[in-house]
Amino acid sequence: MSYIALYRKWRPNDFENLVGQDHISKTLSNAILSNKIAHAYLFSGPRGTGKTSTAKILAKALNCESGPTPSPCNSCTNCTKINNGSSMDVYEIDAASNRGIDEIRDLRETVKFTPVDGRYKVYIIDEVHMLTTEAFNALLKTLEEPPAHVVFILATTEAHKVPATIHSRCQRYDFRRISVVEIVERLKVVTEQMGITTTDEALKLIATHADGGLRDALSILDQCSALDNEPVDEKKVRRMLGLVGNDWIFKLVNAMAKREGYTILTILADLLAMGKEVTQILSEVTLHMRSVMLYQSVQDIDGFNLYTAEKSILEEHSKIFSYEEIVKIIKCLHAAIHEIKWSPQPRITAETAFLSICHTDGVKLEGSSLDLIKRIEKLEKNIQRLQNNITLPNKSNDTANLSSGKVYQEIDQTVKSHVPKIQEERIESVRAVKNESIQNQVKQVASPVPLNNTSHKEIWEKVLKGLMSRKKAAVHACVAQGYLQSLDSGQATIAFEAKFPKERTDKEDYRAILSDVFSEVCGMVMNVRSVLVSSSIPPDKPPHTMSRVEKAVENNEALTPEQRYVLDTAIKVFDTEAIKIPPRES
Repeated sequence: MSYIALYRKWRPNDFENLVGQDHISKTLSNAILSNKIAHAYLFSGPRGTGKTSTAKILAKALNCESGPTPSPCNSCTNCTKINNGSSMDVYEIDAASNRGIDEIRDLRETVKFTPVDGRYKVYIIDEVHMLTTEAFNALLKTLEEPPAHVVFILATTEAHKVPATIHSRCQRYDFRRISVVEIVERLKVVTEQMGITTTDEALKLIATHADGGLRDALSILDQCSALDNEPVDEKKVRRMLGLVGNDWIFKLVNAMAKREGYTILTILADLLAMGKEVTQILSEVTLHMRSVMLYQSVQDIDGFNLYTAEKSILEEHSKIFSYEEIVKIIKCLHAAIHEIKWSPQPRITAETAFLSICHTDGVKLEGSSLDLIKRIEKLEKNIQRLQNNITLPNKSNDTANLSSGKVYQEIDQTVKSHVPKIQEERIESVRAVKNESIQNQVKQVASPVPLNNTSHKEIWEKVLKGLMSRKKAAVHACVAQGYLQSLDSGQATIAFEAKFPKERTDKEDYRAILSDVFSEVCGMVMNVRSVLVSSSIPPDKPPHTMSRVEKAVENNEALTPEQRYVLDTAIKVFDTEAIKIPPRES
């Protein structure tokens, strides 16, 4: 007799031997005992979890000569025929090959005939989601009201592709992935009965790689046992599956932790020379980083399916990498695995991913130096805002706070709370530069430069020019209606004859702009205030002269683009229109 594969030889023959699906075996057994047999079942779940085996067990339970019984004898004529696939009452249909409407029409024609040997005609339709829409529609009526002697069992790995009209006519049973412990226990029974020598580590590795499918686990075991006459150990299983191995993965992770790009490239080249797949290398590194992440979050990891159970390794790597780094490494490796599917050079993709992680900026924490710089710049803006509101003759508490170093304390706290140890040296240099800049600003506030002998008229003209150079035409149009009344140490007073420009200049945005321009012109920090005066021309106010814009309007000349921009801005600010006015008398 020809050799029978292990997964066929050890297919469960009754509900008691069905591994990992107790919720289904108990329900079906009780339904048979209570004679509540449905006319249609839908078995869904991952591959290799027992869907087709359960369907055959149910068929035997219904047609056994001593039944219906939840424990078929597997020795009577009906059970024997069902086991060897020669029963005339059990039809196994592969929907992937018979997916058209013609096959379903033939099925409908055979449904009406009574069973040949047993009590029920059982139709097992495997991969039912592969049927066409027309085939599903043709099956609907028969599936809803079949003859009393017919039972439909639909099996699928993708239940979401089965139409809702089919779902509603069936009892659905969801098969779950079989746990690693359950698979290992079953493999031990098989190896003992078959005389195969194995190790516990090898069986656990096989169960882990089977991904919840007992059929896959038996196939791997069968292949490993046929490799040679030596015992099946972990090393043989890894060689059989093409796995990289823990030692190589640990070397890669250690090189990543030390940011040693040359070492990573060397290890990667050695693995590829050994025939390892790039995708497998990235996948195993990802699985190990997941194990480190879980160990870092939950110390009790006995119930988790981890890449390695060596707690010493997990503890070592969990101290090297922070949680944010682990997450970003996993995301980077996942992106590389996805990109490899479309990459003509998978090796380049892997090298790029590892070097990106190895690079100093390849993994950036949320509290990195860039974020610290942003925080410091924000503090500097707050300092500048305080400077604009300081009156130097009466030094406020803000200036005292600056001099006392409270700002430096806040920066130090920010540095200590948000910067990882691995970047302390880099941050120290950044902090030194920023502190020096802040110290210079504090000195400028505490010891302003005295004004030179420049007249008020010249300073006022420079301020107006400064506004135009900064493209602040709206501010220029507003403050140009006033004049510089006084200029004391640290404070400039602008007088207005009209109420509107005075109130507008008092707004925080205009006052801040004027303070910057005055500080630039005077060479010291200046505070600006505005006052309202009578319409009489003060002795120190320069006589009014007609501007170039006014002259152009008066002479009905074409305005230059610059003049037009000033005029339009003034009209927009004051919500008015341009009119001709006679020049004022000196």
